[in-house]
Amino acid sequence: MSRQQLKDEYELAGELGSGGMATVYKAVQKSLDRPVAIKELKKAYHADSQIVQRFERESKVAASLQHENIVHIYDYWKKPTYCIVMEYVDGVNLADVIEKTGALPIDVGIMIAIQVCSALDYAHMRGLIHRDIKPSNIMIKRNGEVKLMDFGIAQSRNLESLTMPGTLIGTPAYMSPEQFLGQQLDARSDIFSFGTVLYEMFTGMKPFADDDERSVSAKIMKDKFLAPRRINSDIPWGLQWLIKKCLRKKPKRRYGSMLELEKKLGKRLAGRTTKAASLTRIAEYLISMNVIEAAPEQETEIIPSNVPVMARFRRYFAAAIMVLFLGAAATIYFYWTKVNETIQSVGTAASSLATHPPGTSPRSALSATETSASTATVMHPVPAPSTVRSSASTSPSSSLLIEQNKEQAPREKKKTPLEQ
Repeated sequence: MSRQQLKDEYELAGELGSGGMATVYKAVQKSLDRPVAIKELKKAYHADSQIVQRFERESKVAASLQHENIVHIYDYWKKPTYCIVMEYVDGVNLADVIEKTGALPIDVGIMIAIQVCSALDYAHMRGLIHRDIKPSNIMIKRNGEVKLMDFGIAQSRNLESLTMPGTLIGTPAYMSPEQFLGQQLDARSDIFSFGTVLYEMFTGMKPFADDDERSVSAKIMKDKFLAPRRINSDIPWGLQWLIKKCLRKKPKRRYGSMLELEKKLGKRLAGRTTKAASLTRIAEYLISMNVIEAAPEQETEIIPSNVPVMARFRRYFAAAIMVLFLGAAATIYFYWTKVNETIQSVGTAASSLATHPPGTSPRSALSATETSASTATVMHPVPAPSTVRSSASTSPSSSLLIEQNKEQAPREKKKTPLEQ
């Protein structure tokens, strides 16, 4: 692209920053009327073929990644100078945030970390190892969105390595032990580097810092680090254990993937927030700490995702299951009570049969007693008591007379003077 074409397509708005090998400018793409960032390789390195190849690789690798938490690449050209045109991130990098605020609130740190995990998992699934995870490569927009950038030294299984044997590439304080040893790297190397970022986010300090006595590489290889809760007691025990697992010396003892780590972090916020609410919380915290200014309304508009709907569905489903369970328990209790009542009634009937022989019942015995009593009352006007003997001398004939009197008693009752 000629200089005239550059002037026709892009209008420079100023310098954003300068690093060791490149300078970044803010510009406006006229054809689409959108802000962009242009990263230009410094002229001092144009003659270094390896640096030029690395710069070109960064553009190709990042351009192949289309993820909401990775800075998008729009264009690349070699003439009149080496430049990468990328998404403009209106915000601040995580390194500046930590420098100004110190340790982040637990919820804000987790919300930022989850977005970085999502970006790295996406890259790892495509065979890319970032190899330079650090706070200055993590951008936070004014609306709370997180963007991972700088894939300049990323390692890919589909691309030839540009690192010479015995050469260390990366930022020492965030490198994994296997990077120092020059071993084959996989996703777990990025997990170690990300563990260092987590440690710094929640404590405000690096786990391994360079000093006059021991180099940072020696500390990472052999030394233990101070437990995060020793620095910040607000860190939950579970989160401290998660950070420690990321920073284990042996790769096989760390988490196996960024997705696994993302799920562990997500459980700490499960049911308490949504994606939109998380972005708002991050933005509000940065504004309250005077790190950034509030974003324009058009930038803060966020389309709600389906996650809250699914979360509500799960809650309603759990409530329905609980209602069914309680209903089943009530039904079982009702029938259990009825069975007990039936057993008790059967037991009462059995004890009644044991007290009164078959053919009789307490009611029939009571009726018989009442009948005898009434009969005896009606028989008192019968004359000739001399004919009635004592029970001790009762003969068969007297018994017969008593039976006849019982039969005649009802008929005689009609003839009593009292009733006439």
